[in-house]
Amino acid sequence: MIRTPRLFAATLSLGAALVALPAASVLGAGKSRVAEVSDAITEIDVKRAEALLADAGGESRSLSFERARLAIYRGDCDAATATLASPDLRETREGADLAALAESCARATVAGFVLEDQPRGIWLRLQDDADRALAPYVFDVAARARDAITRTLGVDLPRPLRIDLVRDQYSLSAVSGLPVAAAETTGTLAVARWGRVIMITPRAATLGFPWEDTLAHEITHLIVTRATRDYAPLWLQEGLAKRLESSWRAERPFDDRAWADTVARRALENGRSIGIDQLGPSIAMLPTPEAASIAFAEVTSFIGYFLRDAGEPALRMLLADLKGIGARSAEPALRSVTGRSLAEWNAAWQKDLAAAPQPAPGARPPQVPFTRDTARRARLSDLLLEQGRAASAAEVISPVLVPELRDPSLRFRVARAELDAGNQSEAQKALGTLSEIHSVYGAWFALHGRFLRAQGDLAGAEQAFDVGIAVNPLSEDVACEGERAPKGELATAKLPTDPSRSALCRAARDRVRH
Repeated sequence: MIRTPRLFAATLSLGAALVALPAASVLGAGKSRVAEVSDAITEIDVKRAEALLADAGGESRSLSFERARLAIYRGDCDAATATLASPDLRETREGADLAALAESCARATVAGFVLEDQPRGIWLRLQDDADRALAPYVFDVAARARDAITRTLGVDLPRPLRIDLVRDQYSLSAVSGLPVAAAETTGTLAVARWGRVIMITPRAATLGFPWEDTLAHEITHLIVTRATRDYAPLWLQEGLAKRLESSWRAERPFDDRAWADTVARRALENGRSIGIDQLGPSIAMLPTPEAASIAFAEVTSFIGYFLRDAGEPALRMLLADLKGIGARSAEPALRSVTGRSLAEWNAAWQKDLAAAPQPAPGARPPQVPFTRDTARRARLSDLLLEQGRAASAAEVISPVLVPELRDPSLRFRVARAELDAGNQSEAQKALGTLSEIHSVYGAWFALHGRFLRAQGDLAGAEQAFDVGIAVNPLSEDVACEGERAPKGELATAKLPTDPSRSALCRAARDRVRH
């Protein structure tokens, strides 16, 4: 089970763009050709890199290294391992590091299989067959997000877009090279590295996670890496990824456009600011989930200020200059485009942040936390419901539901118990409306969609189902549109009429069965 921090779980652990290994110290004879190949690979232009290698004429240690790196970008870790078996390559630090990554990646993906959406240019490797039913949804989100973000940034992304869907953080580490300890500390769920997105399946988390925005976040990293040839500083990479991760879709309930400014301002006020220039190699490697949350907020707020002040054309020019100048420091490009240094931009942003109007106190109703008795009743109700004793489950859990308790998971529990006990009107009353909850919970939205459809609001129902799938697609309640199979009747229970959702429902119920 993936541990993610309760606060900003939907935004904290989404991105960890890591810089690819440099080829500099293994470059020898024919350096200009090797550098050309290396640049093509870094820009995720696999076809161009293949053509350059085919036309290279001969072989060298440097070209062999790039051939292995290209194999990893294609997702062919076995071929990379074979190429890196040469002692001549392994005697270099870069060669040894790449060989270790290739071997761990090959072990983790040995039983994996690839599905492709060729018309839309998406390559998806699954580690487990249990995720097969999720593939159509991954294809759709990946294509829509890629197309929208490339339009925004004015940068194309060569096809196919490659995605690895892995089972847990150990596999994430094995395929990407991100240390397990770093992934666990910050609750990292996905990374953009080696020219592809590597993401943990939503199936790995009991309550799921916002996988659609996570995927879009990492796709943004790939696009920015291509646009700048991986010279974008971390504040630009993460700021753009956070800002654009939800830009490809329509607004959803509880999208909070002001969260970044609010968190960044609070961090400045209480002395917990991380600093946009103090992020280290990756936000995934910060020491605590709170630090990662603050860092994401600060870079997102900073990019928002930059765009308001300098404009989108300046952003596109900055991406181009970073690639053209090719310096590890962003200062030359930033000064070239805007005439100001990062320190000057940082000071102006902090001044603007401090002067911004404070949110009105009490704008949101207070959230009443779970008491020990509430938690005990919730667990007992779950156990009773699992045993088919719905009336008893409803009797146990219903007394804790008060108007001030706006937790959607508890409201769902009460509604589910009442519904299974045959009390439809009580179930709808207990579930409540959007104004009576404080956050997204997949099963709540699925049951809400079921009730809306029963009332004839088909469009509203579909929107609710989509929100549920966006966070927890392989929950039975979500995948089966609020319908839960009676105990012992999984094989004959009602299925959604849409073929893709029906397959998703079957997969979710098979997960319950096993």
